[in-house]
Amino acid sequence: MTHGLIKAGIHVLAGIDHEPRCAKTYTQNRNSHGSAPVYICKDVFPKSAVYPGGQQLEIAEDIERLIREYKRKSGYRKLNLIFAICAPCQPFTKITRIEMSTGRQFKRENDKNLLLTTASLVARFRPNAVICENVEGLAGGTNSVLAAYKRRLSRQKYRFNVTTVNASRFGVPQSRRRTIGIAFDSLRYDFDFEVPTEDRKIRQPKSVREVIGHLPPIAAGEAHPTIPNHRARSLGILNLKRISCAPPGASNAYLMDTPYGDLSLGCHRRLEARGAGRIGFSDTYTRISGDALAPTITTRAMSISNGRFGHFDMKQNRAITPREAALLQTFPQSYVFHPEEQVEFATRLIGNAVPPKLAKYFGKYLLKHLEE
Repeated sequence: MTHGLIKAGIHVLAGIDHEPRCAKTYTQNRNSHGSAPVYICKDVFPKSAVYPGGQQLEIAEDIERLIREYKRKSGYRKLNLIFAICAPCQPFTKITRIEMSTGRQFKRENDKNLLLTTASLVARFRPNAVICENVEGLAGGTNSVLAAYKRRLSRQKYRFNVTTVNASRFGVPQSRRRTIGIAFDSLRYDFDFEVPTEDRKIRQPKSVREVIGHLPPIAAGEAHPTIPNHRARSLGILNLKRISCAPPGASNAYLMDTPYGDLSLGCHRRLEARGAGRIGFSDTYTRISGDALAPTITTRAMSISNGRFGHFDMKQNRAITPREAALLQTFPQSYVFHPEEQVEFATRLIGNAVPPKLAKYFGKYLLKHLEE
C-alpha cells in the first residue's frame, strides 16, 4: 500500500506492523524527496487486562510526534491526513476456516478485530480520508466486521462506501478479488461518492508471459546469482515428476495418467470419492497459463501444492519464485524482499501485499477528491 501511495504522489509518514522482520523491506520505500517512511513495529491493539501487550497508546504518541515534526520541517500548518488500513486477511479467507488450536483461534479472533480497533485512532486523529483493503470475504453482510466498522465511522461523522473489485480491472496481471472501503470526513467534505470498480484507462492487463517471461530460467532449489528474490523452492523426486507432466493452465486431472503412472494424491482421491467424482483442489500441482492472467498470488505462491503456482514454461519444473510473484503483484524488479534467503517469508510479504498498481490508482482517487 505504501509503495503505491507514494507513486500516486502521497507523502507517507509511517507504516505500522507487529513483525520486526518487515522493517528492512518496508523502509526501502522512498518519498519524493528521498525520506523513508518510519516503520513503527508495535501492537496496534489497546492495552488491557485481557491483552496486556497492546501498544495503541504508544502508536498514537508516535503518530502525533511524526505529524508535529513534519509540520515543523515542511512549514505546513495543516495537512490532509490519510489512514490506510490493511488488516490480516486470514480470518476472512474461507479456506482457513478449519479446526485450529485454542491459541490460534484466539489470534484469529483478535485479528478480526484489528480493523475495528483502528476506529479509535480515526476518532483521535480525524484523518481527512480512510482507505481499507482486504479479501472479498471481509464484506460478509450486515453482521460483518466491515459493516460494524462502517457503523462506527458513521457515528464519527464519516461517509463510508465499500465495494468488491477485481485487481485485473486496474491493470494488475492476476485475478485478485478484494474489498475496498473508502471514507471521507463528512464534516469537511459534503459530496456523494462511489468506490470505483475499474480503471477506465486500462484496456487489458498483461499476461503472465509478458510479466515474468523475461527472467532467466532456473531449476527447483536454485537461486539466480544477481536477480534479488529469484530463487525457487526445492522439490522432491515425486513432486518433480508431477510438475514435469503438468500442462500449463490445465487442472490436476493429468496426475491420474502420467508416463510415471498414477501420481494423484491419496487425499485428493478420497475427496473425489466423497464428492461423487468431482475433483477437489483441482488447481494444486498445476502450472500457470503463460497467456492468461495469473491466479491470486497468495502467501504460499512459492509452493506447487498450494495452488496453480507451477511455472508456465514446461522446461522449468518448479513453482514460481518470490521475484516472479512480486512482478505479478506489480512491484518493480528492483524492490527487494528481505531476508532474501527465506523464500517462505518473502512470499508471505508479497502475498499479503496490496498490489502497488491498485494502491496507486486509489491513492490518486483520494488525492483528486481531497484537492477538489
